[in-house]
Amino acid sequence: MLQIHFHDIEIVWVLLFVLIGLLFNSYFSTTSKPFSRLLDKYPKELAVERRIYLQRIAGMFFLGFVPLIVIHLLLPTTLRDYGVLLLETSATLMWGLIFALVVIPLILFNGKSRSNLAVYPQIRSKNWNFRILFLSCLTWIGYLLCYEFLFRGFLLFACQRAFGTVPAVVINVLIYAIAHIPKGKFETIGAIPLGLVLSILTFTTGTIWFAFLAHVIIALTNEWIALYHNKEMYLKFKF
Repeated sequence: MLQIHFHDIEIVWVLLFVLIGLLFNSYFSTTSKPFSRLLDKYPKELAVERRIYLQRIAGMFFLGFVPLIVIHLLLPTTLRDYGVLLLETSATLMWGLIFALVVIPLILFNGKSRSNLAVYPQIRSKNWNFRILFLSCLTWIGYLLCYEFLFRGFLLFACQRAFGTVPAVVINVLIYAIAHIPKGKFETIGAIPLGLVLSILTFTTGTIWFAFLAHVIIALTNEWIALYHNKEMYLKFKF
């Protein structure tokens, strides 16, 4: 007699909504059409700035809030089952410090490259101020929290229960790399070792918080370094 276990049902729902979330996130992050009516009334530079905020908020919805709905309505699990708990905080901070010491020098070296400056900072405003800096930082943090919850929480822990630790890491790294294809060859290749490190240390600490902290370090450091080296952009000390 065929027996269907909870983990079989869970992984089907998780993979389905991970795929849906990534497809919608990719769509909203590569086009301004869904936001055109909201942004047409603003000057071009301000419209581009606000489009980035809206794209990140859309990402928060599809990568974070939708999985939350799935967990609460379709699965007999809690957030703790997906690494959303305060555990091993000292280990998380220690690994975060080590990660920062390794990664920040690499970002300092690569941050001024033409390929990086062509993409970052994502907000292409020529005159930055603390309002832009704050809103960009805030939306980056919110977006990356949902992003890491999807990959290193929702997907990784469900795959571990269904297939085991090693297959879960392999699946996670593979999907993570594929998700970076729209961002170019460099980021796609870089996503492989980064995804491996984030997945392993997520299992080591038992939570998503190291992955979240690491991704925030990368995103904000790269944005600030790119802003510093971009000769067409300036930071003015006013709100």
